[in-house]
Amino acid sequence: MEYDEYVQYRETKLHEQPGFAYNTYLCTIPQDFDRVAPHWHDQMEIVYIKRGSGAVSVDFERYPVRAGSIVVVLPGEIHAIEGDPGVRMEYENVIFSPAMLGGGEEDEWFRENILAPLHAGTLRPPRPLPEESTLYEEARKALDASDAVCTDRQPGYSLLVKSNLMLLLHALYTYRPEGSPARIPHLTEQLKMVLEEIRLRYGEPLSVGDAARLAGYSEAHLMRVFKQVTGQTFVGYLNDYRLSAASYFLRRTDDSVSHIARSCGFDNPSYFNRRFKARYGVTPGAYRKGAETGGPAVGSPAL
Repeated sequence: MEYDEYVQYRETKLHEQPGFAYNTYLCTIPQDFDRVAPHWHDQMEIVYIKRGSGAVSVDFERYPVRAGSIVVVLPGEIHAIEGDPGVRMEYENVIFSPAMLGGGEEDEWFRENILAPLHAGTLRPPRPLPEESTLYEEARKALDASDAVCTDRQPGYSLLVKSNLMLLLHALYTYRPEGSPARIPHLTEQLKMVLEEIRLRYGEPLSVGDAARLAGYSEAHLMRVFKQVTGQTFVGYLNDYRLSAASYFLRRTDDSVSHIARSCGFDNPSYFNRRFKARYGVTPGAYRKGAETGGPAVGSPAL
């Protein structure tokens, strides 16, 4: 499996039934990977924490989470996931396309009151869902019921999944907060293009000038906006993404450290070793050895 597929969870993947745009993934940090880098997709995503604690970031706003927390990510929102240092965090990703539930010409109400607000970012639930609320209870029951029917996948299970997703959307609509702020689409769209370019070309030379031209900004404006929104410089974010990719390949392949460094965009092995140790607290070789033996291999990176 390629790194970008792994980090992105193959969000566009469909289940074996054609047209059933729904998928779930069980993940563990740091055992599976050290964190999930910021990314976005056209599907809706639910991050359901099963054990441990950490944080889910949505459009670069960080939300602490713990066992039982449910975070709803709307289509097109940039999101990332990290665990607390030294804590094993297990969570489930539920990824689906709301359009599979309706919104055709014959269903104008669903299209105007559910689909359009979800994509516009105006039907935005609190994050994480408040655990003492009716909204949380109804969402939790819907997610747990979908998990249960997906375990056996009896004939017709997709109908039950869709009915539970409808109950989830009903809860989000019924208990929606008053006066939810609208998203700022033009800024987010520009950053999405830059983040997508990093995802596709992190192993190649990629400069601030390249990113600025893609976004239609001057270099100075790109650097200012990128820092303002993400909290990192463009170069810092790119290097962090490259280091995350390197950590994945160290765990999952037998490629040499020098080959992994080059494939992840680090032409200077000494620089790669310094940056890797600064982030993870160990050299690439020690990181790999720890992953092979099941010992501690990961430091405490931050988004």
